[in-house]
Amino acid sequence: MLLGAVFLTTEVRELARLSSVGVTFSDSAAASALFTLVSTHGLHVTAGLVWLLVCMVQIQLKGITPGVLRRLICFSLFWHVLDIVWIALFTFVYLVG
Repeated sequence: MLLGAVFLTTEVRELARLSSVGVTFSDSAAASALFTLVSTHGLHVTAGLVWLLVCMVQIQLKGITPGVLRRLICFSLFWHVLDIVWIALFTFVYLVG
């Protein structure tokens, strides 16, 4: 969670810095792609951090029950699928494009 929060803070600061020097979403295709991809990634990380927090609270309140374990497994699958999606997007946008 700490690394995710640090990452989100860094991401927001970087987008704010770009905006402060005049780079906007409508400047170019590259700027549009950057703002779209970074913001979407930030939303996914935020969703994951909220989900992780909910799972941690459930473990504290209920212990590891079959329902909580199922949610933890779904959480793990969420992150693994997102890893694959972001590796594919990174490859397409930065290495191929």
